[in-house]
Amino acid sequence: MKKLIALSLILLALGSMAYADDAKVMPALVGRVYIAPNFTFANGAWNDDGDYKKFGDGTLKLFNLAFAIEFGITNWITAAVQWVPGWTPWSDITSVVTSSDASLAAADAAGLLGTMNTNGVGDLFVGAKFQILGEQAPIQNDNYRFAAALGVIIPLPGPDFSKEADKLPMGQLNKDVTFVPMDNHVFAFGGRFYFDWIVTENFFLNLYNETRIYPIKQDVKKAGIEEWSKSLAGNQYDKINYKYELTFEVEGVYTTSIADGVLFTAGLPFAFTYNPAPKYSGGVIPGVPSGDSKYVMSTTPNLSMFLTTTPLPLEFKIQYTIPVFGSNTQAKHTIALQAKIYFALPGADI
Repeated sequence: MKKLIALSLILLALGSMAYADDAKVMPALVGRVYIAPNFTFANGAWNDDGDYKKFGDGTLKLFNLAFAIEFGITNWITAAVQWVPGWTPWSDITSVVTSSDASLAAADAAGLLGTMNTNGVGDLFVGAKFQILGEQAPIQNDNYRFAAALGVIIPLPGPDFSKEADKLPMGQLNKDVTFVPMDNHVFAFGGRFYFDWIVTENFFLNLYNETRIYPIKQDVKKAGIEEWSKSLAGNQYDKINYKYELTFEVEGVYTTSIADGVLFTAGLPFAFTYNPAPKYSGGVIPGVPSGDSKYVMSTTPNLSMFLTTTPLPLEFKIQYTIPVFGSNTQAKHTIALQAKIYFALPGADI
């Protein structure tokens, strides 16, 4: 099966960018619940040379629901459980698959191919955010904020690609097939680092980094149909090491009150995400290629409204991720909404 153009891990970068946030933390005994529906589409991808290539006449499309809950343990420590990307109930990546594989393109043209998808669930992030520098942090400062979040990625089950491969035209006809997983589905740990420079009362500049480290190798049979098929072809390899992922972001954020109990915020971040070439191991054939590294630069203009006079404070945010350039990855556009519901336990100092 011909190598696909950076098909796997379609939503992984979304998890990094959707909750980049800033160096603020929740007040003690105050929490918030997120729900974030988002729609992603792409008409093409960048190859290894950074050249943009269309998928033909089709478009990659998917709908995802992400969720999170955060709670202030103290005025400078916030615990968080984030499911980002969360659940993808519907997607269509047929155009990506057929643009990279001639046999499947022929089956699609003959009406024998069902819809290729990346449906399923992402992995879970569990961690805590510590504000080290700030107004109520251990190191108090009114002009700068610095926070660090440490956490682990808890893998959730992915598809059984041996069963999914049986649905392809060589086995069955017109069957919908989950071709790649939504996430790595392997344990990881890492950190997120936030630095805010408070320029004025209404404007601050945020610098952000997320580093994920994958210490455990994944079975290639769980990494997608392409990898599963290669594991059968002469037992070339049996494990894949994702190594790490890096995200860097800079964002200017402006906030102002536009009415009693209504805060308006606008942000313009620029993010760069890098994944090194995964390393394959095991098997009996030496010299197995390690795959390709990939990166993407994107910008995500966003607007939000924070309502403080409702029975429970509410925040609504809309953002649009625009790809700028990349290598070995799809040029994905994402329209995302965030609804945040705030709550406080008795004794909260608000």
